[in-house]
Amino acid sequence: MAELDGSTSLEDQGLPLTALAVAAGRAVEASRPDPLVADRFASALVVAARSHLDLPTVWPAQPSEAPPLEQPLLLASIYIGMRTRFIDDFLQSASTAAQTVVLGAGLDTRAFRLPWPAGSKVIEIDSANVLEFKAHVLGRLSAEPGCELISLPADLSLPWREPLLAAGFDPSQPTTWVVEGLLPYLDAAAQHAVLGEIAALSAPGSRAVIEQAVPIPRTDDMEAKLREFSEQTGLPMSELLARSDPPDPAALLEAAGWRCSGHTVEDLCSLYGRVLSLDTSTEAGAGVPDDEQPGPQDQGQDQSRGGFVTAWLP
Repeated sequence: MAELDGSTSLEDQGLPLTALAVAAGRAVEASRPDPLVADRFASALVVAARSHLDLPTVWPAQPSEAPPLEQPLLLASIYIGMRTRFIDDFLQSASTAAQTVVLGAGLDTRAFRLPWPAGSKVIEIDSANVLEFKAHVLGRLSAEPGCELISLPADLSLPWREPLLAAGFDPSQPTTWVVEGLLPYLDAAAQHAVLGEIAALSAPGSRAVIEQAVPIPRTDDMEAKLREFSEQTGLPMSELLARSDPPDPAALLEAAGWRCSGHTVEDLCSLYGRVLSLDTSTEAGAGVPDDEQPGPQDQGQDQSRGGFVTAWLP
């Protein structure tokens, strides 16, 4: 990663826009008068990245009157806020296992902002650039994790079991797994592999919270949208279609003996009193916005995201 000298840009650092957009969404949520999330680091991460994009980090007094280019990002922050709070609540809803593994950690700061029981170990897995950038910025802020934090650079589309074991992961002990904002960016085979590893590496007493991927419908209209998305991004159609039939996390884990519950985005809206709209007077959501750089499953669709699965291994 390029040295952060105050002039280094997001592009120079090789940081994915997806990770930065989520951090910006958390910053916006944390600035609201009724925040679901308290994250004093999110805004600093966005500023330090020096992105060419002007990402909002503050919830405006009149969100429906925000500039047109800013409105989708503000909408995204509503979803990010609920998603973040839901996973925060899950982690704190029961006695958390001594080891927690965050797959695709991005610029998440839970290791620093949540209370962790004594002896807790958190292993964050993501690309080296993302983990190094986050560590550098939080180090400049003199932030200290509330747990033993292990940063593990790895590509989750490739085998990652051996690096995890080498980093100090103990498969004989219960684990809490966090899979947030990851599966939609892996093809179906890689998603299956990630879920299979979770099942294989978990001891009784393990828990998991998983954000699901949305299946891509096989229609002429969707094929046209995928073709357009392929031309815009350079991603081959074969790769996009490989994401079209993602595995069902609940079905896979239940087959391995886990007990699972599903949670829709609408469930989260009801739970946290949020609507997916910038019109704060509305009583109904306006469709789930993209919280990150759009994936092919999001192009031109008003359907909601895939929701969440929480799971426990007896």
